[in-house]
Amino acid sequence: MSYDTIVVGGGFSGLKTARDLAGAGQNVLLLEGGNRLGGRAYSRESSTAPNLRVEIGGAYLHREHHPRLAAELDRYGIATITAPEFSAFRHQLGPDALNQAFPIPGSEAVPMEAAIYTLLRDAHRIDLQRGLENQGLEDLDVPLIEYVEALGLPTVSKKFLLAWAWNMTGQPAEESSALWALQLVAAHHYSLLGVVLSLDEVFANGSDELVNAMRRDVPELRMGAVVKSIDQSAEIIRVTDHEGQVYEARAVVVAAPMNTWRRISFTPTLPEQRLSVIEEGHGGRGLKLLIHVGGAEEGISCVGDGIFPTLYDYCKVSDSERLLVAFTDSGSFDPRDLGAIEDAVHYYLPEVEVLGVDYHDWLADPLFEGPWVSPRVGQFSRMHKQLGEPFDRVHFVGSDVSLAFPGYIEGALETAERAVEAILRSSVRTALSR
Repeated sequence: MSYDTIVVGGGFSGLKTARDLAGAGQNVLLLEGGNRLGGRAYSRESSTAPNLRVEIGGAYLHREHHPRLAAELDRYGIATITAPEFSAFRHQLGPDALNQAFPIPGSEAVPMEAAIYTLLRDAHRIDLQRGLENQGLEDLDVPLIEYVEALGLPTVSKKFLLAWAWNMTGQPAEESSALWALQLVAAHHYSLLGVVLSLDEVFANGSDELVNAMRRDVPELRMGAVVKSIDQSAEIIRVTDHEGQVYEARAVVVAAPMNTWRRISFTPTLPEQRLSVIEEGHGGRGLKLLIHVGGAEEGISCVGDGIFPTLYDYCKVSDSERLLVAFTDSGSFDPRDLGAIEDAVHYYLPEVEVLGVDYHDWLADPLFEGPWVSPRVGQFSRMHKQLGEPFDRVHFVGSDVSLAFPGYIEGALETAERAVEAILRSSVRTALSR
């Protein structure tokens, strides 16, 4: 059977694309390679605390920063709750650190103010619509550690900045790009605090509640169909899955994660420079751990120079037990090593008992091959916006190629919106030419 459009990938970008095109009257097929929908938004029962639903992937939202996601929540009546408030602070940032929300001591206020000015000045150089390769930003696309060292910050301020950067980029400062850290600042209304304060709300009943609601509005869906090739050398595009099943359409939307595109054979071949970045894949190795502990204070928040740059409260399990969420990267830490987890937690909270850990290794998952997007140094100043632009009748969507909100559900929805508009415009032009 031939379709108007085939969508490859059932995360939020794929679901929105398929739903909106079908709602506009198109005959649409959604192909998902796995056995569940939602992509890197993944809620399920905790492996350490039965009957407790947890978010293994993306979880946080802010209605001001994420208007498209807010609109989807309102459309389906999906409930959210306020994220845990931090009220107890146990930082490890040096002898002059203060265990309060903003731990910078007064003696470092002036150099920190100067550094913030530089960060905001450089972030304001970024136009979120033009792409990082089109703005002469190569001087900022350097290892983050070099950029931070040049700021001349004292000990506490420097450690504080590096800890949150590691949390957000999913790469240690030696490997992450200063330009990408600044891109995240630009995306949050050019606000350093906006990046942190975007952790505002969470899904009350898990992100899969929204996933399932959107799925009900997608007329045709096939699970377990891993796409291996997309051939648009003829009038009708041929999409072939891993079992050799061939599907035909007039347009295709690739909504799979960027790091899996190299597993798809495109005919004609993608342009060389674009293909080279796709073959490299982005360098994000972010690791989110949900650590089950006993004896932790409610509202705990830790920032520091440990192997977990951040460790903070996630939710209550019982009167004496809680889940904490830690961020690090899979190249620096082995989450299978319970002893290492205990050491990392005890660096901040020596009094708690570690009962278990829950996580998903996105880098090792063949359907994702990486967590949220974080480019290699020098990569996106070479090729950024073009990664998400159409290649003839094949469109590319997903949070990995969002310009305004990369790595967020909002970014996935933003790119889907763009692709739907382009495909519907093309359909009108085709109809008028006949």
